[in-house]
Amino acid sequence: MKSGHNWLNSSGVQQRMAFLRLCKTLHLTMQDGIDRCIRRMGLDLTTSQLDVIICIAEGCGGPVNQKDIEEELRLTNPTVTGILKRLERKGFVTRTVGSRDRRYKEVRLTEKCARLGEQLHPTAEELLGGMFDGFTAEEFETLNRLLRRLVANCGRMACEMEALPPQTAQAPAACPSGCAR
Repeated sequence: MKSGHNWLNSSGVQQRMAFLRLCKTLHLTMQDGIDRCIRRMGLDLTTSQLDVIICIAEGCGGPVNQKDIEEELRLTNPTVTGILKRLERKGFVTRTVGSRDRRYKEVRLTEKCARLGEQLHPTAEELLGGMFDGFTAEEFETLNRLLRRLVANCGRMACEMEALPPQTAQAPAACPSGCAR
């Protein structure tokens, strides 16, 4: 076997991969905290359903359609369709034929959902305050700015990678740890 450089031994790769794992852990931990809070309140909602409700609410009362939700939350059409159907059955949203474009259904929050928001607000304040405990306003803004830059970089890289021609295998793929197969 030919000895070669193991790309995983690069401190830059290891450091960046550890950061990505940390981001995943952060996401899962935050989601778990929100799920626990929702269950403790006795609400029949999932974190995904709550995300969609918040997305619709951020539409500032104007018409929001399913495509808007898909793009904003980066979810597939079938996923959003399922979430909206469940929210509609629970009485949190209504869907009507669009006034701007009849091909799209407009999604609006119901009065029941508005009452839910009033119920959730104090708990959300407490939960989110705890998540960011110890952060100054400046640190919080810096964190947001850096994460927005990372998201933009990832989006740019995805576009650049998409534009490259597909690679064809020249030789048998090596095991990432450098071992023989």
